[in-house]
Amino acid sequence: MSHDTASPKKLIYMANQIGKFFAPQAHDKAVTGIADHLAKFWALTMRQKIVQHLDEGGENLDPLVKEAVERLRATLPDEAVHSVKV
Repeated sequence: MSHDTASPKKLIYMANQIGKFFAPQAHDKAVTGIADHLAKFWALTMRQKIVQHLDEGGENLDPLVKEAVERLRATLPDEAVHSVKV
C-alpha cells in the first residue's frame, strides 16, 4: 500500500484500522473514540478527504467508521469540506 496518506484508499485503510481498535467498546463509545481520534490526530486535509469520501457514498468504510465520520463532518464547516481536492 502506498505511503501517501492523502490517497483515498490509504485514508479508508487507516480509518478502518482505527475503527478496529475501538470496535470492542460499546457502540456509542467506539464511534465517539473514532471521531475523537480523527479530529485530534488527522490533519485537516485528511479529515476533509475522508468526509468527502463519505459524502460520495463512503465505499469500503466500516459501519462504525461511517458513523464516526458523520460526527466528524458536523465539526467541519461546509466550505472546508467542499474546498478539498481529491
